[in-house]
Amino acid sequence: MKLGDLPLGLLACLFGLAVIFEAARFPVMAGMAYGPEFFPTIIGAGFCICGLFLVSGDLRSRLTGNRPALFALEPALHSGKALLRAFAVLISVVLFVLLVKPLGFLLTLSLLMLFLLRSLAAGWRVSLALAVLLPFALHLCFTGLLRVPLPRGVIESLLF
Repeated sequence: MKLGDLPLGLLACLFGLAVIFEAARFPVMAGMAYGPEFFPTIIGAGFCICGLFLVSGDLRSRLTGNRPALFALEPALHSGKALLRAFAVLISVVLFVLLVKPLGFLLTLSLLMLFLLRSLAAGWRVSLALAVLLPFALHLCFTGLLRVPLPRGVIESLLF
């Protein structure tokens, strides 16, 4: 699926504005020149600027007589396998949200990575290696380096 520059630019601008308005609602920290809203506001402004570049480029090409499509289906998506692979990613995101609390981060991410890698035609050896090693590496990065608490499950209870 290909989304043209005009609708994609408008979506980027809307998303950027939503981020900026949501960041403005963050609490102000006393005694600091900037607070928790600083970085999200910069990111939101970046989305708005990029969206404006996309919109202006699309409008400029339309003024010169070129009429790019607003929405087009990629030829590769006409096959059933490509659609299944695209839905596998969406299903994985939904399953992660639903399963991460009851199963924990490590087990959920391992199972979903194995499912995704196999659905994207990776070999069994590579899929199993990545599904085991990457969740542990991410867990160590988030909990050890960044000190972000992750949902604990069966594996975390046994190991940590």
